[in-house]
Parts: sequence; C-alpha cells; structure tokens
Amino acid sequence: MIVPTDFKQAIKAGDTPQIQLYLNGSTITAQQSSLLQEAITNYARLTAHPQPPLKLVMATINADTKSDPTQFLSELYKGMSLLLSFLVGLTLMPNLLIEEKEKKTLRMLMVTPATFSDVVLGKLLTTLLYQLVLSFIILFITGGPSGNIALVLLYILLGATLALSGGLLIGTLFQTSSSAGAFSGLATTCFFLPTIFGGPLGELIGRGNIFQEILHMLPTYYLTDGLYGALQAQSSLSTQLLDIGITLGSTLVLLLLAAWFLRHQARVAVAI
Repeated sequence: MIVPTDFKQAIKAGDTPQIQLYLNGSTITAQQSSLLQEAITNYARLTAHPQPPLKLVMATINADTKSDPTQFLSELYKGMSLLLSFLVGLTLMPNLLIEEKEKKTLRMLMVTPATFSDVVLGKLLTTLLYQLVLSFIILFITGGPSGNIALVLLYILLGATLALSGGLLIGTLFQTSSSAGAFSGLATTCFFLPTIFGGPLGELIGRGNIFQEILHMLPTYYLTDGLYGALQAQSSLSTQLLDIGITLGSTLVLLLLAAWFLRHQARVAVAI
C-alpha cells in the first residue's frame, strides 16, 4: 500500500488523496479484500470527521445469563450445591437399614405392632423429610429460587426421591456397611459426574465427545440437565418432559426393585 506523505492533511482539508493498494490474489480472498478496503475507507472517514454524527445509547433486555460471569457462576454454584445435597439421602438411607441388620435390632422391632414394611416406610419418610429440609436450606442460602421456580421445586422433589430410591435399594441388597461401601461409592459417582460435567461446564467442554455420551446413559444426567435448565429458565418443553420422564421412570424402577427385595426380607423377618 502506497500512501501519500500529506495524506492526513489532504483529508482534513476536504481533498480526496489517492492510495494505491496492491493485493496478492493467491493469498487474499475476495472477502478479505473487501474487508481491507472497508477498513481503509472507515479510517479515512474518521480522520476527516473525528466526531460521530450521533450518540448511541444501548440497553440490553432479556440478557443471556451465560454472558455474565457472575450470574453464570452463581447459577452453577446453586445447581451443584442442590445436586450434591442429594448425596445425603443416598448415603443416609442405606446406613439406617444396614444398622438395623448389623445390630440385630430388627427382631426387637418386629415384637411391636409395627410390621417390617412399617419400619422401612418410617425410615424412608424420615429421611425424605430430612433431605427436603436440607435441600431447601441450601436453595435459600445460595440466593433463593430463580428461573422457573415451579420446575426447580419439582426437580428438588424428584432428586430427593431418586436418591432415596437408590439408597433404599442399596440398604436392601447388603447386610453390612463394608459390603455396601463400594456400591454406595459407585452410586455417589453416578450423581457426582453429571453434576460437574453435565451442566454448564459440560457446555464449555463441548458436546459430542465419548465422555458426554457415557454421561447420557446415567439417569442422574437428566436430573442434572433438567435442574440447570430450570434454574436458567432456558430449556424447551420437550427437553423438560424428557428429563422429568427419565428421572421419574428411573425412580419407579429403583422403588420396584427395592420393594421386591423388601418383600423377600419381610418374609424372612416374620419367620425369625
């Protein structure tokens, strides 16, 4: 590019100085050439008239929360705290059942008018109440409900029941805490991985890789996806229905499996 020595002075004086621009057609595309010419023209225009012809005032409505780092981190922290709180019910429920088995106190309970099912149901409801209270405390500590509040409350209930169903199944399968420890660790991982890598952080990492495909096989992934979508109020109706359906269906499957094992154990307990 050849620029005259008095280029700026000529422009400010109202003249039209000539600039010679040489482009290598083998390395510069037509679009790049057009952008370069536009940049030179805009520079000349600003040099001739440095003051803008108008004052532009911009205001953003319906802002994307992902563009605000503070809001993004706040929602990420709230979602992770709620999801990880479900681990309390997942680990507490089997411990209550296995404790009765290890201490042999189940026989003493069977002497009372309460049945084996009544004992299990009492522990299940107590743990569910404790889990819900804990989740709501965490929700308000982290700033209170946001996004689609009704869906957020629904996912808290779904997450609590899913965790308790898994904990109930673990408590019925194993007789000692040591034998249940490894399985409880695996169940905890199924909650932990989607919580960390299935929400907004998963979007930053990128979709379509093998790790994301594995996460999609976990029911807890859909709980995570639904809760984060409810907090951001950005998920579509079809996505929410899918997340709710898979979470609820997984809960029912776990409850049915636990009920089947409990029925067998109830017969044993009555025989004792």
